Amino acid sequence: MPLGQMDVLTAVGDSVLNKMDFSVDGLHIRGEAYRKIFELIRDDQILVETGDDEGLASYDSDTDTLTTQKADSPPDLFNRSILIHECTHAIKDMEYVQMTAKANESAAYLAQAVYLLLSNSNPTIPAGWGVVKMAIGLAKQFKLDSDPGSGLRISYEQIVPLVRRLDEHPGYHSEQARIALANGISAKAPKHLRVEGSPDRIGPSTATATIGFRVPNEELFGFDSFRLKPGAEQRLREAAAYIKQRLQPDHKIYITGHTDNVGGGGYNKRLSRQRAQAVADFFVREKLFDASLLRPGGDGEDHPVADNGTPEGRALNRRVVIEAM
Repeated sequence: MPLGQMDVLTAVGDSVLNKMDFSVDGLHIRGEAYRKIFELIRDDQILVETGDDEGLASYDSDTDTLTTQKADSPPDLFNRSILIHECTHAIKDMEYVQMTAKANESAAYLAQAVYLLLSNSNPTIPAGWGVVKMAIGLAKQFKLDSDPGSGLRISYEQIVPLVRRLDEHPGYHSEQARIALANGISAKAPKHLRVEGSPDRIGPSTATATIGFRVPNEELFGFDSFRLKPGAEQRLREAAAYIKQRLQPDHKIYITGHTDNVGGGGYNKRLSRQRAQAVADFFVREKLFDASLLRPGGDGEDHPVADNGTPEGRALNRRVVIEAM
């Protein structure tokens, strides 16, 4: 299976990134920034596409799209480090950091090197990746993989050896003075917002889902509970407002609870139905929708959207989907 969004989320969600804290030519590389990138990828603000070039991944600031390298899922350590490299470019984009393309590339290689060292003090580097080996040498020199390097600010002058090494790569020729694009992450419909062809479509197979809103269960309910959390109301009001703007006269609103595969199938289906009903009751109580429009139900663990074999996948599968069709 090729690399996909879950592989990128697994890499950028690695707790070892919390140990990273240094700056390169104004770009602050740190665990908090990677956590924000995780959330943007999870919510489809940064899109992930599967690439077909072995060892070559990319990040496009114009479209906020990370294209993975050609590799098998799950990726090994080195392939995960390539994904971290591209997520570092996304940090630059997210934080509007102005720097030259080669300084940006050098910073990403340093981040990749530190990630490798924090994961394995003697990582295996495939043939042809001399620039990564050089970045590892610099990372060790700056002690970026240990406490003495924490908070270090590295200037452009200090990464000149890495910049010169990039000059030897045909893909980086004539880019030394070019400013790398950093235009922020544009607002897109996040993952919990679904338009035509939603994989969470409910109802008759002939119906077309025109708009949908997906909310993680953790934002709505406590563990093993179908009582709405105090903070859940705001999220549900957002969902109602979004759907109302696009609601057609002949639409019904289908509210479907979903779970992961932990626990019994019958229990999960019952809990998912109770949670959907709790959402429907809230909409009626707050006069957001008329009860006649609402169709609550629960699918339990029957329709996963991610791998239940990982904590990240199970978290994505625990959700309530609200769709108008």
